[in-house]
Amino acid sequence: MEGTFRKGHFEGVGTVVELLFRTVAPDRAYFGEKDFQQLQIIKKLVHILDLPVEIIGCPIEREPHGLAMSSRNERLSDKTRKKANFIYHTLKDAKRKFGMENAKQIMNWVIAEFKHNEDFELEYFQITDEDTLTPVITKQNHIKYRAFIAVYADGVRLIDNLRLN
Repeated sequence: MEGTFRKGHFEGVGTVVELLFRTVAPDRAYFGEKDFQQLQIIKKLVHILDLPVEIIGCPIEREPHGLAMSSRNERLSDKTRKKANFIYHTLKDAKRKFGMENAKQIMNWVIAEFKHNEDFELEYFQITDEDTLTPVITKQNHIKYRAFIAVYADGVRLIDNLRLN
C-alpha cells in the first residue's frame, strides 16, 4: 500500500536499517506499529538476511481523542486536529463491521464516509493479512487482519492502522 504511493520508500528504509544493524549490531530494535507496514518489512529483511536482531513492535500511541501520535500532527490546524478523531473512529467502526460484513463492503463504506467528509481526503483504505500484508479476498478464521488507512488533512499525510480480529 505505502509502496504504491511512496515509490522507493521501503527500499531506502531497508538499505538504511540494514546498514544501521550491521554497524551497531543491536540485540533488539523497537519499531512503532503506527508504521506497521514498515515494521513487517523490517522483520522480513532481518529474516531474509539472517541478521541477529530481535524486532519488537510497539503499540500505537494516541492523542486523547484517538489520532495516532505523529510529529506531522503539529502541522494540522487546531480545528482539523480536533476533527481528526474521525480517522480513528472510522477504523474502529470498520473493526466492528468486520465481524458482520465482508471486506469489500467495509472498504466501500469507508470510501463513502470520506466522500461525505470534506475535511479529509482518503488516499487509501485496505484490509490485509497482518503477516503478509496481502489484501483480504475471503476472511479466514486463522488469519489476523489489519485495516490500513492514509488520509490527507490540511495538506498533511496521516497514516493509521488497527487490528481487526
